[in-house]
Amino acid sequence: MQRKLSSFEIYVIVSELQNIIGNSIDKIYQITRNEFLIKIKNIKTKQKESLFIRNGEFLCITNKEFQIPEKPSIFAMTLRKYLFNGRINEISQYEFDRIIKIKISKKEGDYTLVIEFFSEGNIILVSPDGKIILPLIKQSWAHRSIRGKENYEPPPLQINPFELSIEKFSNLIKESETDIVRTLAVKVNLSGPIAEEICSRANIDKTIKIEDIDNQTIKKLYDALINFLEIFKTNKFSPVLVNKDSKTVNVLPFEFKSYTDVTFEKKESFTRSLEIFTEIKKEEKKKESKTSKQVEKLNRQLFQQKQAIEELTKQIELKKFEGNIIYLNYQEIEEVLNEIKDILELKEKNEDINKINEKVIVKRFNPTENLLLLNLKDTQARTYEIKLNFRKTVSENAEKAYDDSKKLRNKLIGAEKSLKKTMEQINQAKKKEQEEKEIILIKPKKEKHFWFERFRWFISSEGNIIIGGKDIKTNEIVVKKYLKENDRYAHADIQGAPSIIIKSKGFNDENIEISEKTLNEACIFAASFSKAWKQFAEAQAYWVLPEQVSKTPQSGEFVPKGAFIIRGKRNYYNCKLELAIGIIKIKDDNKIMCGPIDAVKALAEKYVIILPGDVKKIDIVHRLAKAFDEPADKFDRVLPPGGATIIETVGIDLR
Repeated sequence: MQRKLSSFEIYVIVSELQNIIGNSIDKIYQITRNEFLIKIKNIKTKQKESLFIRNGEFLCITNKEFQIPEKPSIFAMTLRKYLFNGRINEISQYEFDRIIKIKISKKEGDYTLVIEFFSEGNIILVSPDGKIILPLIKQSWAHRSIRGKENYEPPPLQINPFELSIEKFSNLIKESETDIVRTLAVKVNLSGPIAEEICSRANIDKTIKIEDIDNQTIKKLYDALINFLEIFKTNKFSPVLVNKDSKTVNVLPFEFKSYTDVTFEKKESFTRSLEIFTEIKKEEKKKESKTSKQVEKLNRQLFQQKQAIEELTKQIELKKFEGNIIYLNYQEIEEVLNEIKDILELKEKNEDINKINEKVIVKRFNPTENLLLLNLKDTQARTYEIKLNFRKTVSENAEKAYDDSKKLRNKLIGAEKSLKKTMEQINQAKKKEQEEKEIILIKPKKEKHFWFERFRWFISSEGNIIIGGKDIKTNEIVVKKYLKENDRYAHADIQGAPSIIIKSKGFNDENIEISEKTLNEACIFAASFSKAWKQFAEAQAYWVLPEQVSKTPQSGEFVPKGAFIIRGKRNYYNCKLELAIGIIKIKDDNKIMCGPIDAVKALAEKYVIILPGDVKKIDIVHRLAKAFDEPADKFDRVLPPGGATIIETVGIDLR
């Protein structure tokens, strides 16, 4: 069941949530992509309860148990890092908008968890200095940007019904060009259900057009609104479940007059009653690729490495500080150490140990635990607890602290190298993930597939079907199964090229004589889909008769799979490596065809011409898919292997 909160309902929720102020944050979980659970330790009842948030929709207080993911998300781990054990000290609604702000106090300051319920929603963690630490969703508008390290800026102010005078209310109504209920919902910022309730309380038909409304009607609506708002101003809420046909269909802060043919069931809390909407939405199961899993794993690793580096940096500074403060208090420490040295030589030393512990500089001394904890002052007379080895001199203790700092610094260098390596791995994995997404198969509803589509193919400018092998297996098939008496065979004069068959038939199975022009196009096709595409601008290809193609070697010869022996005269063409890609129609089906320019020109109204080039194939695929508004995998299947350059477009915009 879907439920979205209005500004009025957020007003009620914030009012009720004042009861959890003073409690502390326990664990935080991301249950699904949009659903979160914040465990709260109630200092009064000593019980744990949870704040359930469905991003962009609603929140409630609940005691329900949910299935918790085995591995926490990056967002949940970040919230835990900054908010765990923090004390909730303020919960507020921002300017009667659909925004809740929860301030959580830690020793370093107050963090703010901003929960936005408009648009697609968002959950934003803001630092004590007002900077965004991490948003659930990165967003950008003309007036604000929700991104890490930027200042959190709330959206522009909305109309606040509590501040409306009769004049302002009247102007908002009269400026509208729709019916009254939509005007109240949008122009007056009441939301649909509240707008219907105001119409019902004013006894006004909600469908009445604005041009049919007079000042008296506007006054009745305004008075109904003022009386309605008074319930909120005085917090006189009486939450109810709305039941219809023995099912709960809604939760309201009090009974609405606009609801008919329903029964109301009283409840103690509006926020807790919203629990009925917490049934976890079943998300579409997406088949996660190995690359996606790798990215997720690397992101967790990156998060842990950043935490380790942060901790190492603190420890380095701490050890360096220990060394400095030890030298700063050199004389006092030396006196204590000398006294301890003398005491250690005594048989009965308890009384002397107590005397050491009575010294202002000594926090605690216990030789049986090898413990000496001193209160040392810095240059500003601030006191710090520093642990020393009482069997070493002052200088040795200081040097030990400096040495520890150096060792930690070396560990930090190693940790930073590992971090850099992880970031490089993430970038590579993300790039691979993006490529996989670009070439993902988007299956059409019902697309007819022709027999020649399992091979390299194009239709010549005169209608002949030309097919070619994609690999060793299909090279064998096109020759053995599809090379017939009236057909022709073509091949590029380079090793590793496909076998090309020029059929003497069209796609309607009609007989079409094979012309010189078609043979030339077939040779261009053979050369373009060979290894020559990655190396040359031109290449030679030839055609022969079917009887010249053989799989039978002479004595002492060997013919590998996918290769054939050509006997007799070869008819050569010098081929410029140029291809065109366009959408052609075959028996009422649109097909993407890549072939010689003349062939594509003859059949497609819109097409693109390419040459061998430095632009990666995936980038060409992406641009073509966007320009033709077709799935990327279709272009990936028909383009030659290797990079390309787009030199001309006809009837299509590639910007």
